[in-house]
Amino acid sequence: MIIYIAFSQQTHKLYAKILCKKFRHCAPVLCLKNKYVLYQFVQYKKIVPITLKYRDIKILEKYGWIFIKINNNTCSNNITNNHSLTCVQFTKSVCGIKNKSIQTPDALLKHLKKY
Repeated sequence: MIIYIAFSQQTHKLYAKILCKKFRHCAPVLCLKNKYVLYQFVQYKKIVPITLKYRDIKILEKYGWIFIKINNNTCSNNITNNHSLTCVQFTKSVCGIKNKSIQTPDALLKHLKKY
């Protein structure tokens, strides 16, 4: 299974517009047999799976989304029943990242670019 982390500069949440500098939202994208599923964190206990095609990912890239491929085999099996409070906590739990200092999408992107 291939995992991509998607980063977006747009959000409708007020606290993200205030606290986050460049990227304001992140979401994991799981790829299994050329089927892409973006798990969109909407609110606490509400994660919406969105099915994508490779063409859709290229369209999102044109609108400013960034996709980072990570090499991690510790993907959580129970994605939709997650008790995270933010999109960053949700993405970290899916990827198995335990670093508590990562609280914004910018910090998560910086952490992922190191590895």
